[in-house]
Amino acid sequence: MTDEVLNSKIKELKKYKREVEELQHNIDAIQSEVKEEMLRRGVEQIMTSDYKISWQTVSSVRLDTKSLKEERPEIYARYAVTAETKRFLVS
Repeated sequence: MTDEVLNSKIKELKKYKREVEELQHNIDAIQSEVKEEMLRRGVEQIMTSDYKISWQTVSSVRLDTKSLKEERPEIYARYAVTAETKRFLVS
C-alpha cells in the first residue's frame, strides 16, 4: 500500500471517528432525556408499547490492587499477572 493510499485510509478513518463521536453525543443526549424522565416519575423501570426501559443501580466488588500492593506486596506479587495488548494510534 502506498503512502498516498495510507493517507487516504487514515483520512477516511478520522472522518468515521468524528461521525462516531457525533453519534455517541446524540446517544448520550437521548439517554439523559430518558433518565431524567425516569427520575421525574421516580421509577427504575418503564414499559412502553414497544420497549422495557430500566435504569437500576448495580453493585460490584472490585479488588483495590493499589492498597493490596502497599499493604501485602507478597500476596500482590503472587497473584499479579501481566497482560500485553497492542495499541493502534494515529497522530
